[in-house]
Amino acid sequence: MKIIINTTNIRVGGALQRAISFLNELKEFGNDEYHIFQTNNVNDQIDLSSFDDRFSFYLFEESPASLKYRKKIIKEFNRLEKIIQPDVVFSFVGPCYWKAKSPHLVGYAVPHIVYDDYDYVKKYSWKVKLEMIYKKYWTKKEADYYVVQTEDVRKRLADRINVDKSKIFLVSNGAGKQYSNITASPPSNNLTKKLLMISTFRPSKNFEIINEVIPYLEDDIYNYEFHITIKKEDFDRVFKGKEQWVKNHGHVFAKDCPQLYKECDAMFLPAHLECFSASYPEAMKMERPILTSNLSFAKTVCGDAAIYFDNLNAKEISEKIKNLFHDNELYKKTVENGKKRLKVFDTSKEQAEKYIDLCYKVYKMSEKCQ
Repeated sequence: MKIIINTTNIRVGGALQRAISFLNELKEFGNDEYHIFQTNNVNDQIDLSSFDDRFSFYLFEESPASLKYRKKIIKEFNRLEKIIQPDVVFSFVGPCYWKAKSPHLVGYAVPHIVYDDYDYVKKYSWKVKLEMIYKKYWTKKEADYYVVQTEDVRKRLADRINVDKSKIFLVSNGAGKQYSNITASPPSNNLTKKLLMISTFRPSKNFEIINEVIPYLEDDIYNYEFHITIKKEDFDRVFKGKEQWVKNHGHVFAKDCPQLYKECDAMFLPAHLECFSASYPEAMKMERPILTSNLSFAKTVCGDAAIYFDNLNAKEISEKIKNLFHDNELYKKTVENGKKRLKVFDTSKEQAEKYIDLCYKVYKMSEKCQ
């Protein structure tokens, strides 16, 4: 089978890590022919020389998400699709702003659309709401079939864009390939407790709440540090003067993330919105407790393997952080629950195999529809 794998609209974050993990897993199995559309965001983090002749790579300077370059890029997509004549196109994350002529499977990762009942989304400005309408339009227009990461999102997506659930497939997320041969190590036993938030800077991630949490932690016997991975300009704008408390690592390659977990004591994610954060299973794999928002997207993924807080209440967040580090049994229990919960998720290899199986399924279903 010939498959176009389109990753061109992936820039940073969890989707980028998953795409890199997926491509690396593909090297290990199958006899399919893969045509990878990518930008430097993916290209810079994979070793092209390690891929055999089943793989062909096509580098695009820009993403079709850019209105400025979209027409030119889509024209090239169409030209290549005509030459390659793929059996299936798999766009790893949408919207990709391209209606392929071949059967098109698109990964879904726009939480704003499916969690539109959240107060956070309801308070969007009219401009952001228009942007969501636009993304919702393309989500429905471009895909023949969808793949999501949780059953909650599957149900909501079917409802929000009025698509039959039989066209929406489920492949759970999990820790990427870079975690496969990593052995977790015990956290440090010193007076500085480090909380890790691996994420790009977006309003929905709620980084700003850290500034409100810090004053409530200042009188504790422990010193606390928030370790984050955002651009310098975002760090300077939001955390200037808080360098004692907030340590920025900048953009971190996927291969280097396991080491960050080893160096920290807990995972922290106060987000307003997610479809699925890979940080959850990563923390479970690295045996670090999870502190996160008391919202359905998080509880669907983490179950009893996290400590939840009202992500708008800085005092409550600080109390949950203190409780975790002052209660050794709570710390151990949360880690143990995470190790058990990890078994629910697909390994990176299982994810890759399921994605390719779905490509076959989509091809057969499309044949029956013709």
